[in-house]
Amino acid sequence: MVTPSQPRSSFPKQAAAFSLFAPLVSFSIGIFVQPQVRGIRLAMMVFGLLQMLMIISGLVLGIIALIATKRHGREGIFGKAITGTCINGLLVLVMLLCIPGLMKAVERAKALQKQRMEQGQQ
Repeated sequence: MVTPSQPRSSFPKQAAAFSLFAPLVSFSIGIFVQPQVRGIRLAMMVFGLLQMLMIISGLVLGIIALIATKRHGREGIFGKAITGTCINGLLVLVMLLCIPGLMKAVERAKALQKQRMEQGQQ
């Protein structure tokens, strides 16, 4: 009797690989695509959100892959999952730490715009 072999590419292996490559894809979007759409607000927002989504999903899938090592074994999963989870976790932390500074910059820009509008009316 022939037993079916383990699939070559299980979900935990794919999740670990995605976790590892998500930051690279996100940075590639920032380097190659963002300059092409500079000045188009909607496109810049869409690509910025896509970058954030890639990093956050890389973190989540890295954690899922780490949890799945109990069931599927560590071979081909653990190293990629740990590396991807650490990189994505650090990037999420940096994003969270940047939020207060970005909010202050938005407030300053609005105040400057309001000041220019008032000067234009005089």
